[in-house]
Amino acid sequence: IGGEVSLCNPLMLRWVSRIRQVIGDHAVRAEIGDGPSLLRQLELGVMDAALVYQPTYWPGMQVEQLLEEKLILVRAQNPEPYVYIDWGDGFRQQHDSALPELAKAPVSFNLGPLALQYMLENGGSGYFRTRVVQSYLDRKVLRRVPKAPEFSYPTYLVYSRDRDTQALQQAFALLREVVAQDPDWSQRWDPMI
Repeated sequence: IGGEVSLCNPLMLRWVSRIRQVIGDHAVRAEIGDGPSLLRQLELGVMDAALVYQPTYWPGMQVEQLLEEKLILVRAQNPEPYVYIDWGDGFRQQHDSALPELAKAPVSFNLGPLALQYMLENGGSGYFRTRVVQSYLDRKVLRRVPKAPEFSYPTYLVYSRDRDTQALQQAFALLREVVAQDPDWSQRWDPMI
């Protein structure tokens, strides 16, 4: 199975753990990468399933929207600088149309978890997935910026219909349980924090 980098913690970690708990007689190889390379591995038959943000459709591939998230603008105590996170071509086009004054940010990242860590340590404001920042909003570490545009950011499960098995369907059911059970995706590596 594969997943994009920003989905590895906690979604991929929790999914692999559940697979091993329930389907312990199957080996699991989890690979993290960018969406296009994961989709290419699926197409070549090297990978069974992948979690991606922008799927590519081709014959024989099953694409299932796993969850719908929003990218929302949040700020730290000190809201400067604006931190641009590159969430992909679709976001870039929508962001630059809705907020042309923020198109050239003083700080930018191509990885959400890194941008979040930067903001938590240095201040700033930026767009993040709701599940990732919710615990920080609840604790008032970050605040949501009122009346800021929101952007849709769904996650998809993609797999080959030709190579579908009962074990894969069981793994997908476990994935859906993981998504439904845990809304906290704050990406803390230390579970004690």
